[in-house]
Amino acid sequence: MKTELSVARHGLAVEVATKLCEPEPEQETQRELERELAAESGEGEQREQCRETARIRVLVVDDYEVVRRGVCIILNEQDDFEVVGQAATGSDALALARQLRPDIVLLDIFLGESNGLDLAQQLLRACPEAAMRVVILTGHYEDESLFHALRVGVHGFLQKALPADELLSSLRAIYRGERVVGEPHAITRVLNEFSRLAREQERLQRGLSDQEIELVRFAARGCTNKEIAALKFWSEVTVKRKMQDIYRKLQVADRAQAVAEAMRMGLI
Repeated sequence: MKTELSVARHGLAVEVATKLCEPEPEQETQRELERELAAESGEGEQREQCRETARIRVLVVDDYEVVRRGVCIILNEQDDFEVVGQAATGSDALALARQLRPDIVLLDIFLGESNGLDLAQQLLRACPEAAMRVVILTGHYEDESLFHALRVGVHGFLQKALPADELLSSLRAIYRGERVVGEPHAITRVLNEFSRLAREQERLQRGLSDQEIELVRFAARGCTNKEIAALKFWSEVTVKRKMQDIYRKLQVADRAQAVAEAMRMGLI
């Protein structure tokens, strides 16, 4: 983020004061030259140091050489990326990761006989002390693969169809510590799955069984205790007792409140 500072001062008093404080022309020229040389030298060293320290070291793992080389070319064209190694198999990837300790391992799901998701888990276990990010880069998408990858603990799930600039910006974000899912529809699925798990956790905390949720659904349809008893082949007393258990678990007083609370929790 650049900030431009512009100061303008007018008036005789300012001009006079400035003139009185000015050094001799030759002295000022010499001083300016010395300052510029020092600044250029210091800034050059600082830029080079920053470039070296900020460079993101990447290990590229893909069993297709054309894909692997293409990704390496894209990364090496950037000042802040450095491809430190390439691997076509899971065993090579593990060995290189232990040896090189890259910042990011860019990994395909399908690696011939190896499974990239299993390999991701092995990589994270093999280098637990390293600040290494494992990123899936795949041409295939399935919900189960995404959820499996997130459960394993990968830091990114990206599509090979991403434009190069989006791939690079995603990797930079991951390097900074963010988690990135590069497929917009996948984000919706992740959020839906998170909501489902949250509802399931709340249900378990309340102690509701699947059978009790079914009874609440019957109640939401307007079924009476007698009608529920006929559907379940129970007595009305049994239905009433089970409904009382549901009220207690949901901390409500009656059937209408039980239905409302179950809807709020997303159970029906």
